[in-house]
Amino acid sequence: MTAAQTAYYKASGSESSSTPAEVAKRIIRGVLQRDVPDEKTELLNNVMHWGYGTSWGAVYGLVQGTVAGSAFKHGALFGAGVWSASLVQLPAMKLAPPVWEYPPTELALEVGYHVVYGLGAAAAYTALDR
Repeated sequence: MTAAQTAYYKASGSESSSTPAEVAKRIIRGVLQRDVPDEKTELLNNVMHWGYGTSWGAVYGLVQGTVAGSAFKHGALFGAGVWSASLVQLPAMKLAPPVWEYPPTELALEVGYHVVYGLGAAAAYTALDR
């Protein structure tokens, strides 16, 4: 997913989202009662992005290990499900608008990124399950 996003941002000249870092800052400030320097934003963005994806990947592995059927079909559906979760979480935190306010092209990109993520999780599961 990260590779697909990075390639798109580079090709289009757009910037990556700092929303994962904003989530981390809220957790650190709210739970740990610590301030977060602005120069830590990129680090927090990467840690949250990879940590969130990895934790969902573990969920995928647990579920895929208990069901029959194509890991890749399930992976694509799983990626779309992870994206759906963010459509609830981020607007609730006031870090993103509701889904109906996004342009269709942005929604298509986001679905695509998350399907790639799900297929990556399926590929990792398949490789580790051998």
